[in-house]
Amino acid sequence: MDYEVKVIPEQKLAVINCKTPIQDLEIFLNILMEWVETEEIKADGDPFIVYFSPRHEVNQGDVVYDVSIPVKDDPDETDRIRVVDMIENKVLAAKHYGSPDNIMDTYAELVEIAQANHYDIIGSPKEVLVKNFHNCDDENDFVTEIQFPIIEM
Repeated sequence: MDYEVKVIPEQKLAVINCKTPIQDLEIFLNILMEWVETEEIKADGDPFIVYFSPRHEVNQGDVVYDVSIPVKDDPDETDRIRVVDMIENKVLAAKHYGSPDNIMDTYAELVEIAQANHYDIIGSPKEVLVKNFHNCDDENDFVTEIQFPIIEM
């Protein structure tokens, strides 16, 4: 698996906090993307999901997660969408290609890479939706970048 360690610069994010069944994820992503389009907000990257519930348990009841997108400028918040500043952070990243049905295999490989390279995973995983249901019709063509925030030991 190809992977990289990279620094994500400080960013302004539009965020929807969620505690719902994972099946509702697409609804909240659509709300966020429609807000960006309707309000003519300039995105500064791909949308992403941060999971606060264990990723391997996302199909078991309610999941706690954020749906976010980096934005330029300082757009107005809504009753559902907050705008926050995210500090610079270092991540271990790898891409998962295709259906999310087997994404846990990519997670497992990335954890092995972290352990082999003495990276300490210090936060919740992020899935950057490079090519996903918001911009692609065939899930076999999906591209998801998994990012673990890390420190090097």
